[in-house]
Amino acid sequence: MKTFTCREIMNNEGGCDMEFTGDDMMKVAGACGQHVMATTDDAHKPMRDMMANNHSEEEKKKWFEWFAGEWDKKGDN
Repeated sequence: MKTFTCREIMNNEGGCDMEFTGDDMMKVAGACGQHVMATTDDAHKPMRDMMANNHSEEEKKKWFEWFAGEWDKKGDN
């Protein structure tokens, strides 16, 4: 099991301290994604914009590759 905060998932470029825990990277990212899309504040806007297709597929792919590296570096709870 690994735990990431919303802020960590957003690469410290916004977000909050809500935690997401799981064994599967995509499930953790998905849970955070649902959280982000339910927000309306400026702190979550960068990720909301990316998820709402305001960023290219290349930028999204780059984020997933970055998060996969963070997932691999993070120790288990």
